[in-house]
Amino acid sequence: MNLLESKVILTKSEKEIFIDQSSSIELKAFQFLEKGLPYYEFMVGLEFLRIRENEYYGTEKRYFGISFKDNMQTLIVFEPDKHSIFATKNEKEKQAVTELITYVLTQSSIFKDMVSTMVNTLQHENVVCEKEDNEVDAKQVQLKKLLNVNIENVKFQIEMKA
Repeated sequence: MNLLESKVILTKSEKEIFIDQSSSIELKAFQFLEKGLPYYEFMVGLEFLRIRENEYYGTEKRYFGISFKDNMQTLIVFEPDKHSIFATKNEKEKQAVTELITYVLTQSSIFKDMVSTMVNTLQHENVVCEKEDNEVDAKQVQLKKLLNVNIENVKFQIEMKA
């Protein structure tokens, strides 16, 4: 039997079910150190099955952002301005989302596989100049750090960020 890891968030109006599989997690908008940005940042999208009144209500992808500095001592979780995973949730529901995000970042083998795939893709990227080569190397180093995130490193700073 092949059981999937899943998490359920009970909200006032529905059950949001996250199933830990590759089709339910999206990594996007990875930004690396640039002039004026002293940190790395990326967005994570999680797809939820929605159940209302014991009926399937469709799926919805919700996002949260992660930013961190070069030393990776602290990961900051932030709320994006659109499709936020924290939107319209009360404090108890936000706590459940916080637990889910912590699980994804620290325990999900699917998330770690996706990050590993990104690292491998970068290793095979065709670079033209030394500057691009240095950027690719820096990206690989930071992505590899994401593979070893501990729960102690994750800090929640739930605020809107455009």
